Amino acid sequence: MRFQSKVTIFFVILCLLLFVASSFAQEEEKMKLKEYKQELAELQAEEAENQQQIDSLQAEIDELNAQIAEVQDEIDQEWEEIYSLLGTDESAVNAYRQDLEDIESKLDGLGALSPEELFRSKDELKELENRLEEAKDSNIYLLTEMEEKVQQLEGKAANLRAKMPANIYDKYTVIRGDNLWDISKKEEIYGNPYQWIRIYSVNKDQIKDADLIYPEQIFNIARGVKENQHLVAKGEFLSKIAGMSEVYGDPTKWTELYEANKDLIEDANIIYPYQVITIPNK
Repeated sequence: MRFQSKVTIFFVILCLLLFVASSFAQEEEKMKLKEYKQELAELQAEEAENQQQIDSLQAEIDELNAQIAEVQDEIDQEWEEIYSLLGTDESAVNAYRQDLEDIESKLDGLGALSPEELFRSKDELKELENRLEEAKDSNIYLLTEMEEKVQQLEGKAANLRAKMPANIYDKYTVIRGDNLWDISKKEEIYGNPYQWIRIYSVNKDQIKDADLIYPEQIFNIARGVKENQHLVAKGEFLSKIAGMSEVYGDPTKWTELYEANKDLIEDANIIYPYQVITIPNK
C-alpha cells in the first residue's frame, strides 16, 4: 500500500511538473510570436518609408532626365545650325572623323617600323600627309575638335619624318677589274647594268671619270632617293620632270634643275634613265 501511495504521489507530481513546463512553453511561444509580429510590423513600416524615398528619388531622376533631354535638344539644334553654316551634316562630320581615325591608325602602324623599313614605306607616309592636307581644305576642319586632331596627326607625321633616314644605302667595295657597268648588273646591286649611272650619280664625289674607278673604293648603293632627289625614268626630260606636281608643277623651271645638276648633265637636252638629279628649293 505504501509503495502504491508513493507511486501515485510521484505520478501526480510528474503530471504537475509537465503541466507547469507546458504552460511555460506556451507562454514563451506567445512571447516569441508577439515579438515576431512586432518586428515584422517595424520592418514593414521601414519598407514603406524606403519605398517613399525611392519614389521620391525616382521622381527627381525623371525630372532630371527631362531636363537633360531638353538640354540635349537645344544642343542638337545648335549643332544643326553649325552644320548648316559649314554646309555639311552630322553624317559627313562622322565620316570625316572616321577618316582621321583611319589616318591615325596607319601612322601608328608606320611608327612601329624600323627607320629602314619606314624609309621603304615613305610613299605611304606621303599619301597620309596628303590626306591630312586635303582634310584641311574641308569646312569641317573649322570645327575645333577636327582642327586639333589634324594638328595632332601632323605632329605624328613630322615625328616619323624625323625618324626616317634621308636615304638607305648598301656598301660595295671595288675589286680589281670592276667597272660601273659590271657592278650594276650584279644581282645583289641592281641586277641591271644600265643602272651604272645611278652608282655614278650617287658617288660622283669620288668618281671623277665614270670610266675610271679604283680597287678599295667604297661606293654607296642607294636603295631609294632623298626627298630632294629624282630618279630619272625612261622617256623623261628636264621640263617634264619640272612639270611634275611632286617637283615644281611648272615645266618652265627646268632651268633650275639644269643649273643644280650641271656636274652631272652635260647637255640640258639629254638626260638618261637612272640618273639621280637634285631638285633645288623643294
